[in-house]
Amino acid sequence: MALFISPIGFDEKFLVRAFWRRGKAQIEEVLLVKPKDKNEKAEKALLSFLQLLNEVQVQHKVLEVNPSDFVESVSTIAKELITTKRTSYILNLSSGMRVISLEILTAFLLLGLDAEIEVELENQEGIATWRIRDMLRGEVDTSTDVKILEAVEKGADTISDVARATKYPVATVWRKVNRLADEGYLTKDGDKSLQLTTKGKIFIKLYSYE
Repeated sequence: MALFISPIGFDEKFLVRAFWRRGKAQIEEVLLVKPKDKNEKAEKALLSFLQLLNEVQVQHKVLEVNPSDFVESVSTIAKELITTKRTSYILNLSSGMRVISLEILTAFLLLGLDAEIEVELENQEGIATWRIRDMLRGEVDTSTDVKILEAVEKGADTISDVARATKYPVATVWRKVNRLADEGYLTKDGDKSLQLTTKGKIFIKLYSYE
């Protein structure tokens, strides 16, 4: 169960669609971030979405910020995140002011929190999703690590399989795979079931020369 966080703007339709995609099965609480300046259209959109949340009995809170004061806005959002004590977050950046979206994202980055990010395309023909950790490079070797990730992409899903494919010693592969998993480039279950993450796939496209 996650805390769903989003700016809210003049139209609640993005939030309504995002909420129903997830539902109460995934969303336990909603945090909406809005500018302090009052706007009739924005207030109407907010009230409409809050009515929906009340009807389905989902906890919610509205946080007001001054979007033109980046330092104060990010600090306010970060303090709120600290007090929630949540461990799972869904960050929807399809609605509201772009600067507030960036302020929310900055607060997450400064706190070292991971979250699933989703953005609905303007033409409503799809949704882009990734995680905050996909945006952080971390400790990675472009010469050797890419070969390990390429091996996983081609079907090597155990430490032994990767060692055979790359001709690296098993101990070296074990060490590097664990680090790549810690950095979010792949996932694993023990020494098995190795799978690339979004960041791993991007890394291969950036540094693979085959």
